Amino acid sequence: MTDGLGRGAFAPGRFRLLLLALVVLIVGTAAATGSRAEKLVELALLSIAVCVALAELRAPGQRHLVPFAVAISVILLAVLDYTRPIWHLPLIASALVTVFSGIVIWLTYGSVMRSHRSVGDRIVGAICVYVLIGLGWAAIYETLDGVVPGSFRFPADTSWATPGEFRYRYFSFITLATVGYGDITPVTALAGTLAALEAIAGQLYIGITVARLVALSMVDRTGS
Repeated sequence: MTDGLGRGAFAPGRFRLLLLALVVLIVGTAAATGSRAEKLVELALLSIAVCVALAELRAPGQRHLVPFAVAISVILLAVLDYTRPIWHLPLIASALVTVFSGIVIWLTYGSVMRSHRSVGDRIVGAICVYVLIGLGWAAIYETLDGVVPGSFRFPADTSWATPGEFRYRYFSFITLATVGYGDITPVTALAGTLAALEAIAGQLYIGITVARLVALSMVDRTGS
């Protein structure tokens, strides 16, 4: 039984490519920070991640026109910002990334929790949703800091003082995991409230998801 479970968990299946694209996006944009190709790398990796997300969400007989339209808008705005920077365009792009992340999270989580899906697909899919929650909240923080400058305090003697989405991603994942190093801190009441909500969401997601995955596995075993 253990061998079968192990083979099921690590066998090729859904969501593997999406998880890889998300990890490459996070690590790649951070590694390219400060280089001349920073914007180009960010554009390329974001476009790849968006296209992979659309491909993973595609199902026979289903048409997700809204995610497709939002995804195209995200890519077009990113290309426009790279070729011809316009004031407030990055802010609009961050807001659209937030919307797209929310849609992908909703559809992916629903797909993960379907009955008779393999254990491996459920585990990898649940990890993808967790990463997407962190990325989506990072886009919210970036949008908020653009609308209300000074919503966050960044330490002056670190790389976090350099403007860029990577610092919001760092703060988001640290908050989601409730680590709380304290190097980046929310200043306004709204920023602090959003950070608190993300920390609560992170804990609830882990607890609820683990419980549902265990329940689904028991149902599948009983049904088989």
